[in-house]
Amino acid sequence: MHARGVLIVACLSVLFPLSRAAAQATAMGSTAAARLLMQGTFGASLADIQAASTQSFAAWFANQASLPVSLELPQVTGSNGDRKPAWWKNAVTGPDQLRQRVAFALSEIFVVSNNNSVLVDRSQSLASYYDLLATDAFGNFRTLIDDISHSPVMGNYLSFFRNDKPNPATGVRADENYARELMQLFTVGLWQLNADGSRQLDSSGNGIPTYAQADVTDLARVFTGWASKPTIHTGDQAWIYDLDLFHPMVAYEDHHDTNAKVIIDGVQIPGGGSSAADLKIALDTLFNHPNVAPFIGRQLIQRLVSSNPSPDYVARVSAVFANNGQGVRGDLLAVVEAILTDPAAQTAGYNGDQGKLREPVLRFTGLWRAFGAHDAAGNVAEQQVVQQGIARFAENSLQSPTVFNFFRPDYERAGALASAGLATPEFQIANENTVILTSNSLQNVAYQYVDSTGKLYAGADGYSVPTNASTVYLHTAAWEPLAADAELVDNLNLVFMAGQMPAAMRTTLINYVNQLPASPAATRVAEAVSLLINSPQYAIQR
Repeated sequence: MHARGVLIVACLSVLFPLSRAAAQATAMGSTAAARLLMQGTFGASLADIQAASTQSFAAWFANQASLPVSLELPQVTGSNGDRKPAWWKNAVTGPDQLRQRVAFALSEIFVVSNNNSVLVDRSQSLASYYDLLATDAFGNFRTLIDDISHSPVMGNYLSFFRNDKPNPATGVRADENYARELMQLFTVGLWQLNADGSRQLDSSGNGIPTYAQADVTDLARVFTGWASKPTIHTGDQAWIYDLDLFHPMVAYEDHHDTNAKVIIDGVQIPGGGSSAADLKIALDTLFNHPNVAPFIGRQLIQRLVSSNPSPDYVARVSAVFANNGQGVRGDLLAVVEAILTDPAAQTAGYNGDQGKLREPVLRFTGLWRAFGAHDAAGNVAEQQVVQQGIARFAENSLQSPTVFNFFRPDYERAGALASAGLATPEFQIANENTVILTSNSLQNVAYQYVDSTGKLYAGADGYSVPTNASTVYLHTAAWEPLAADAELVDNLNLVFMAGQMPAAMRTTLINYVNQLPASPAATRVAEAVSLLINSPQYAIQR
């Protein structure tokens, strides 16, 4: 068995009864495979589910971990080229689906965006940052925060690139932007947490802040003296003028604050240290803080499985972050395995944990992957989806309006859900505009398909819409033999909803399909899937 397979079984044997751990070494079956692929990939096809169903969880994770990284940067031509088609290609066609899905989740935590004066026309640089996330997705969290802290893309986005040491004579102060967000958003959060993600309380029942402003001020001085790798100039001229957004930033010691610093939890950084030495102490301190496991673990659960994971679920994942079973802290692959194989992920409605609104982009990637969608040249860059994501759906890769992502993990939609104390992150971008435009776009792409004879269709109810060489078509050949009423609906249920379709919805869809002519079979398929993907039942991942 692959080392990762041994690892997940070892972790589970500690966290769950032996029978649960033993189950990881047996074939998962079609329903469990569908759930795993629904949560841990950008979508599944019938073939994907069939292949995974014969594997154990351990074997599937080991295989995903062994696949090479699908990178964006080699696909983006020119510094101002468009990286969005590369992202969509990797999301829809990349074999390393788990890695790509985790990278997307990380990109919504460790946010950078082209909504920045330096990065707005730097598609290749943004692609290199996303590749950093994909490369580190199965590595150690300590490595991830180190790489991000050396990234010139992050340095420019959160303004610690060329962050100069304080100088009272000239009024220069260390920029606090990255120091604050590194703690608030990327590592420990605002409040002291228990291992299950709940807030620690003082004697008056109030939350306890994780850090104070003084901690931000001194941590900001750690991030002084970092700038571009010299490309044209040397010495101080390189500090002032050079801008290399692809290679890790390097230290310019003359611009680093070497005075003593006191950071979170009173950790002292002695005076006279180098930029690298100070940074190591700071990142080691944050990495080992007890908040990191529940703070990051809960957000990864939210991005992959559920908006409101139970304290027990968070605690189980936190335990794996703290120790992967081999004495290693921060093993991200082990954390992701724990998230996706937990009973709360694999059992619908487990302790009320289940449920999250599907992000719009995931509804499209799921549709395209289920039907092997592509245009005449094999590309998946459908104009109305790939290029117009922000306008239509309020999200697209690395285009967040702020460092707080498209939506916040603690967002609560006013009304019954907020009254129940439930977080509804993805609902923050669901409004009258995005709901209608997402629905319209999903319907449009559902009715763009090519059948098993090669005939092209575009438009509902016989109404033709304009197409061109870059129109992305669904391919219905694999589905046409299943186009008889219940068989079609049950397979759509498996692929898109992991078998969780409500009985009333199933009956309604079967009755509808029965009223359609049996031929052409492709039309039955398109009609059924267009209804399913626009249903409120499908909009919620359960």
